Amino acid sequence: MAASSRGAGEFEARFRRHAQTLAPFASAKRVIVAVSGGLDSMTLLRLLLDARAASSSAGLHVAHFDHAMRPGSGDDARWVATICRSWGVPARLGRAPAPARTEAEARELRYRFLEETRRSLGEPDAVVATGHTADDQAETVLFRIARGSGPGGLAGVLPQRSPAVARPLLPFWREELRAFAQRRGVPFRDDPSNLDARWARNHLRRTVLPALEAAVPGAKAALAAHAEVARLQALALDELLDERIARLAPPQNAPHEPPPRPRPPVLELDRAALVRLADPLLALVLRRAAALAGSDLGRGATAALVRFARRAQSGRRIDLPGGVAAEHDLGRLRFLGASARVPPPTAQRAPAQDRPPGRPARLPAARPAVAVASPAGEAAYAHEGMRVEVAWSWRPIPEFSNVMAIFDPSGPQAPLVVRPWEPGDRVAMPYGKKKVKKLLLEARIPRRRRAGAPVVAAREGPVLWVPGAMAAPRACSPSRSPVYLHVRSSPEPPP
Repeated sequence: MAASSRGAGEFEARFRRHAQTLAPFASAKRVIVAVSGGLDSMTLLRLLLDARAASSSAGLHVAHFDHAMRPGSGDDARWVATICRSWGVPARLGRAPAPARTEAEARELRYRFLEETRRSLGEPDAVVATGHTADDQAETVLFRIARGSGPGGLAGVLPQRSPAVARPLLPFWREELRAFAQRRGVPFRDDPSNLDARWARNHLRRTVLPALEAAVPGAKAALAAHAEVARLQALALDELLDERIARLAPPQNAPHEPPPRPRPPVLELDRAALVRLADPLLALVLRRAAALAGSDLGRGATAALVRFARRAQSGRRIDLPGGVAAEHDLGRLRFLGASARVPPPTAQRAPAQDRPPGRPARLPAARPAVAVASPAGEAAYAHEGMRVEVAWSWRPIPEFSNVMAIFDPSGPQAPLVVRPWEPGDRVAMPYGKKKVKKLLLEARIPRRRRAGAPVVAAREGPVLWVPGAMAAPRACSPSRSPVYLHVRSSPEPPP
């Protein structure tokens, strides 16, 4: 609606009513206004100053970030600082260490600076306010339509952004802001880069949208309204998908299996139930599950994840954007965030940046081992997230009895060693030798326990027993005194 049809002060009243609906923006003790110096952000600053003066609320702060993308951008920073001093608003200025190369890079640097500014105030409920308008919303929706975005992308500029960004001008048009600025004498500076048609958004704003509005009157308002519809539909879809994901959780651990080691949140889905879904629903569920783990999937990554879910064998893993991985582990599709990624079982050399200049790389640490070399004893070690406890005696030890084997202490296998399994290990079975790795998989030992799984072997010979994955040997002559060997492994408690 044209600004001329509204009386003086009506725009301000509508703004205040809208701002009061934005929680936690309405109750924040500190608001950091992102000010570029242009019409939108300067009008927002003036509106908030007026609203806060009327309500006697706490003061405002200004944050200005120079992207260093054009000559003379430093003049804007100095100008903003001067205006803030005259209006009595504290300002923090930031500048990119090197010119931002793209709009996306500039946006990332800007929001990082705004969040650093917010945190520096030491107020947990401090909020950043940006000057996005309904015009920005229409441009964003059109831009994303052209790029083929899905329903979530067509929600456009969201009213709030994590962790603490609010957009109180989003329902208002730029012509309303311009009329207010003229009436109140709000100064602002036009950014010359907004005229550069090399940037896609500038071309949309100056050429495409006016042509579309001329061809279809009301198109701009319809695009902005579509964003709100898409946002509500996306929220509803996410809620339905979250319910479906909760129903796809795998069965609880079997009674004999110890609980998993405490770790950052990991999302697990029952793969058998998951792959019964039709491809369109499977894609939506997987994309939402990846989002919950911290990954934003595009079409290509979503398609790759659908193929992985349907075809990948247990033990396989696929890397996703955002430092997230998905792995198939014995019928479970597990999503791991970057902080919860499980390292491969092979030892790694120290990174070059961790070594002093001229010093050779550290060798991998020796694998732990327990020698069963005395009539009785006990020991423990930790390896690859597992704690392994070993005890042996001339009689059974009741608290270990469920994982017990009997060996001849003077037999050809002696002395015995309990150690982590290694690639290439094989164990003798009634029908021939089998790889320990395959035996662990067939026994459905979870991946988080396989890397540190223990074996019992002759010191210089073959593997004799894989606790939890094969029957315990009873290898002692009746004429000899046996050694009862107990091995118990469990996820290692976090430090």
